[in-house]
Amino acid sequence: MVLSIIIDCFVNPYHVKKTIMIELAVSFLKWSFVVFVSLLLVGFLFERYARWALEKQALKGKTFVEINGAPLHYVKKGKGHCTVVFQSGMGSSHAIWQQVQDSVSQNAVTISYDRNGLMFSKDNGLPVTNNQVSEELETLLEKTNCPKPYILVGHSMAGIYLRRFIKHNEKDIKGIIFAEAAHPKQLEKASPELLKALNIPPKWLINLVVNIGIYRTFFSFVPISPEIPLNHPLHKLEKDFFYKSYHKVLEELDNDKLNFKDAEQYSSFGNIPLTVIMGTSDIRYAKIKDAVVKNEYKALVNEVQHDLLKLSTNSRFVEAKNSGHIPQINDSALLITEIRRNLTMGNQN
Repeated sequence: MVLSIIIDCFVNPYHVKKTIMIELAVSFLKWSFVVFVSLLLVGFLFERYARWALEKQALKGKTFVEINGAPLHYVKKGKGHCTVVFQSGMGSSHAIWQQVQDSVSQNAVTISYDRNGLMFSKDNGLPVTNNQVSEELETLLEKTNCPKPYILVGHSMAGIYLRRFIKHNEKDIKGIIFAEAAHPKQLEKASPELLKALNIPPKWLINLVVNIGIYRTFFSFVPISPEIPLNHPLHKLEKDFFYKSYHKVLEELDNDKLNFKDAEQYSSFGNIPLTVIMGTSDIRYAKIKDAVVKNEYKALVNEVQHDLLKLSTNSRFVEAKNSGHIPQINDSALLITEIRRNLTMGNQN
């Protein structure tokens, strides 16, 4: 047998070389697989340890109220005879309002919260619809004894979620501030190219990177958004606890077209004072490289934000020149000023 191999080496050296290359390739693939599986396991264990360490302290000092059979996390501050109600955008938590809420609570009762399934609020299993969000908010305000009237401050998708609440509680609303609020027609008006540029990674990839520690590790060095500095408290909180929210974020995304369509029926807020705040900084478009798509995005944002003014016969437009889509971070002083302006106005509705 050995002799035949030696003879084969001399007689057919190409065959031997080919055999060796195949064996090396198989060995490389085998060890690559072992290394890959090992890295997955290490990442999975790292992520579980990080979650365990965070949750040892996460809920200390937090306040909850039970709604639809699950604890809902909220932050209530301040004293006064009306309540400033903060409603966050898609997948966003109470934390995005912290700086603004801390300041405004010197002059009024304020409340921010995590919708069901986001951040510190447990998922109650109900789908994210405008009706569900509205009923959840009504129950929260009632159970936490928030005084009427309300000044509503909504960011992004809150411009859709709040419409039903506004229509059903018109007599109790003193003012509305839409900060970079979503518009029911914004998806319909966007081109396929723009929608592609704004698209998120597939669900399976999000699930993977969140559960094996890649999301946590990557965003320890890279900002989640160009508008949120790496050292900002919001960045750390969203990076640390995204694993608690991402399933609900994906659910909200799945339901956005349904909620946009539903919001169209609430097309008038009467004469309730409405302030529309639009971010005009180019930081919003930092990740879009195609000039044509970028210009379309700018035009679309400008169009839909101005169209929101039609919701009330008593509306005004304000530019947030230092921010794009997140004025709570880079134009917080402007937002605080607008809320205080509403607080000092007479009840005009």
